[in-house]
Amino acid sequence: MSLLKDLKHLICFENLLQEANNDLVKQAKQDGKYALGYTCFFMPEVLLDLPGCFSVRLRAPKCTSPDMATYYMSSRVCHYARSLLERALEGGYNFLDAQFGTETCTGTCRFQERLGQMDIIQNENFFVTFTDVPFKCTENSFDHYRKQLQAHVLDPLHEKFGIDTSEQALRQAIEHVLKFKVVELKTDPQLMGALGAAEYARQKGLAKK
Repeated sequence: MSLLKDLKHLICFENLLQEANNDLVKQAKQDGKYALGYTCFFMPEVLLDLPGCFSVRLRAPKCTSPDMATYYMSSRVCHYARSLLERALEGGYNFLDAQFGTETCTGTCRFQERLGQMDIIQNENFFVTFTDVPFKCTENSFDHYRKQLQAHVLDPLHEKFGIDTSEQALRQAIEHVLKFKVVELKTDPQLMGALGAAEYARQKGLAKK
């Protein structure tokens, strides 16, 4: 009996994976939240989940033949990036309010550039922004990362959507995900992933003030 109950929940979650614009996304949009797309784990997801908005890591379920996308991109571009553009051309991402790109994977960068250059997303307020992500763990790198996240993530969220990006809002959001109080992170930032690195960079910025 327990197995059948678990199966029911597994089927529910599997159904959610069948579409990018699934029931949870639709409910959040109905609640008045802004849908913020991203593709890469170098984008700290928690910054896109501040109160009033929610993150959507873009996928293209059941896309098998990205023919239209190949017309706008090279056939040498990876299938994932072309599948994303194919789904966008089909209207599958019209629920998005913004797309937050990172200067990491060249294929997904080309896809996100198309979103910004072409009239694909049927939302007059839609915009695309790119964050330059450093690939070295140095003090200069974290300072650069902090400034990039401020300029290309936090500032646009506040200016365009009125999202609270204050120090208190950020601390609460990060603590909710990390599951412990943000006081002082002494962990090697290379071991913390995008979120930990973003918090480390934030604290470094505060220390300089």
